[in-house]
Amino acid sequence: MVLIAVGIVGSYLLLLFFPIAVWRKMPFTSSEKHEGKVSVIIPFRNEELNLRRLAESLEAQTYSSFEVLFVNDHSTDDSLNVLKCLVDKGITLSLNIISLEETQGKKAALAAGIAQATGEIIVTTDADCWCNENWLKAMTSGFHNPQTQMITGPVVLEGMSFFQKLQRIEFGAVLASSAALIGLSKPTMANGANLAYRKSVFNEVNGFSGIEQTPSGDDELLMMKIVKKYPKSVVFAKSAEAVVHTLAHVNWTNFVQQRKRWASKWKVGMRRSTILSALFVYMVQLAFVGLVLLFFLGELPLSSVAGLWLIKIILEFLLIRNYFDDLKQPYSFFHFVLLQTFYPFYVLYVGLASNFGRFQWKDRSFKI
Repeated sequence: MVLIAVGIVGSYLLLLFFPIAVWRKMPFTSSEKHEGKVSVIIPFRNEELNLRRLAESLEAQTYSSFEVLFVNDHSTDDSLNVLKCLVDKGITLSLNIISLEETQGKKAALAAGIAQATGEIIVTTDADCWCNENWLKAMTSGFHNPQTQMITGPVVLEGMSFFQKLQRIEFGAVLASSAALIGLSKPTMANGANLAYRKSVFNEVNGFSGIEQTPSGDDELLMMKIVKKYPKSVVFAKSAEAVVHTLAHVNWTNFVQQRKRWASKWKVGMRRSTILSALFVYMVQLAFVGLVLLFFLGELPLSSVAGLWLIKIILEFLLIRNYFDDLKQPYSFFHFVLLQTFYPFYVLYVGLASNFGRFQWKDRSFKI
């Protein structure tokens, strides 16, 4: 038992050197500009409190040629009136509003927007996000390379509460690791809040066809379809200008619902790499909990447990520090250390909860 737990933890610690090294070697986003027209697609449902902030962010963009398509997914609040008021007040955006009628869901909204898009590059974000004025330039510069089919970008969680600051650290670690895997041409994760791809490749892989089984997956599952056809065509926008911001959840219930939704897309296609990665992460956290239990049972000295834990903290902090520093985003070492104390228990709980029951998203219920 002791050897198994130590072996799993040791393997994880050795593997941590790879994302740290790969992230540091990954080049920053090129300063070369993409000159083609861009279509920004924003699906929304009941986002009346957030749409104005996002529209103002987009209006400030320095990219020369782009259009914005807001796609309404059957909103029941005042979202449509908010957008119409922006148009009436003379917003300078090239702004189009589309409303779904016979279909629903995020994929349907994106597909409707893409069908009417006139840009050669599709950029997606969420209605509750905001960005700096050079976001589009940073997210599209990689398309000067004709081999690039998709660009994923960094998403940073914001918020002043203790729980929100913990989420900022946790999500930063996830994105840093996924960015490193993209750097190794082994992409496993993307985030639709900050994603860009060629319209031509979207049509070439038949869009979201074949991945409709889950309401999520408009990002990661689409990416895997593209990677299957063009294995080395996905890059990560390593740039402070490419960052998209969104508020972290304010309570545990909504946080778990989000994680259940994310987990629902991992079952589609049942990719071996995704399954193995998820199982390994789960086993690592289980092993760390096991080490603590072995200490209390007198099977392992405190020095061994503390030593492995300290190495874990140092290596994971190096990854977090490099990621946030390169993106010029603040982070808290205090919250990082606190996260270490209960992160294994969080992973074990969410890993189990994500396989049973239902989850809520946009006032809709879905079965896992």
